[in-house]
Amino acid sequence: MQTPTSGDDRPHGFYRLVIPLMIAELVAALELTMMYAAMRGLVADFGGASRAGWLITAFILSSAAGAALFGRLGDILGRRNVLLWVLALSTLGSLIGSISKDLGWLIAGRTLQGLVGAIVPLCFGMIRERVSLSRVSFGIGMISSSVTIASSSGLVIGGLIIDFSDWSMIFKVSMGLGIIAFATVMIFIDKDKPADSAGLTEDLLGGLLFIPAVVSLLLGINNAAKHGILETASLVWLGGAILFMAAWVWRELRVANPLLDVRMLARPEVIWPNILMIFIALGAYQGGQLMALFGQQPLSTGVGLGLTATSAGFLLFPGNILAGLATPFAGAAINRYGPRRVASLGCLCIFLPFVILAFCNSNALVVIALLIVQAVGLGIVYVTMPVVLVYATPEGRASEATGMLQVIRSTAMAIGAQTVATLLSAGSGHGGGAGLHNLPTPGAYQTAFLYVAGTTLIAMLVCQRFPGTLSNSTKDEAPT
Repeated sequence: MQTPTSGDDRPHGFYRLVIPLMIAELVAALELTMMYAAMRGLVADFGGASRAGWLITAFILSSAAGAALFGRLGDILGRRNVLLWVLALSTLGSLIGSISKDLGWLIAGRTLQGLVGAIVPLCFGMIRERVSLSRVSFGIGMISSSVTIASSSGLVIGGLIIDFSDWSMIFKVSMGLGIIAFATVMIFIDKDKPADSAGLTEDLLGGLLFIPAVVSLLLGINNAAKHGILETASLVWLGGAILFMAAWVWRELRVANPLLDVRMLARPEVIWPNILMIFIALGAYQGGQLMALFGQQPLSTGVGLGLTATSAGFLLFPGNILAGLATPFAGAAINRYGPRRVASLGCLCIFLPFVILAFCNSNALVVIALLIVQAVGLGIVYVTMPVVLVYATPEGRASEATGMLQVIRSTAMAIGAQTVATLLSAGSGHGGGAGLHNLPTPGAYQTAFLYVAGTTLIAMLVCQRFPGTLSNSTKDEAPT
């Protein structure tokens, strides 16, 4: 495994770097989740969920494609430089959204906002580059804490904005946050070392092929979820994704210094964290979708908690906050106990609550307690994956590797969301009143809970392939 280079281990030097990065990550997390709260008004203003839904889809597509590509550009051109560009473009997108009432311009603004998907890999890469070995895991844990807390708070903050204003105010708030983050990074984070753009100029085609491959794949999954995988548009998008992906892999395997190194991604110490992300995103990351529906389902159906939409949103809130507070300590624990044990513990904390939920889910307090345990477990796993990756990759490709992790998460989450929706709809059929006949049955929820537990059990087995300790015996290598 690779080892982070020595950095400034003084507390003030560490926090001078990490706190601005946490502020930058707040922008990325809030720009996605706050918009969910505005969807009802956007649907009304733009004539339907399918049209307004592009404001979410455009953000997700841009975020997924930009995570690895801009992460890699940060490796080459300097991570602080690229982070500032990402924040500037995102803030420009917020400005466009704050002054426009045209759907096309709003989609363009959301596409620019989506570039914030690169912030996490850029932050992880900067931790890898600038923090001493003893604090890398703790630093990644703090960045992850910012992600978790902001994501869980976004719906609440967005809801408050909508209650007292309209959806354009969300763009204004995002613009203000972007300006603050940009200024904080510029003032408090030292400039990058001189950039070497050779890797970019040698293989620009590698990046150009990667973008349509990812975008086509996610559009194909999205269309298949709505219209079926055999629908013409779904087949076209998925077929295009296969062709672009094959062309991208073919190209990168034939370049001496590829922009996105396929060979590195295939190394065992790199591929196992990515496989773990697949199973976690397929299952555990669907908890929000699953519990939002479960919490709101009327008691007359024989399952669910009968909560309002707002109350149901708070089911996951305590767990997410506690998970955010716990993740820095989880990062520190990886140094002491090793990634294999810590990741396995995290998976166990997800697995057991969902097994229990499958058979015991009628008491709201019990449900909240179980969701707290699973949220903390998910936070632990979320920290462990990038820690393993930044130790396993050369410093010059750390943001690329963690960016690819974000792409894999987006793809697997899209597939997992459709899987959970299918499991729930397959068991629908309640009577008992108007509008209740299509709600999931108790058996459907039980199947969905056990599905999440099953994917987590597989993830726990994958964790056994993680290293037992974070070794510092191997020096950085050139890209293979």
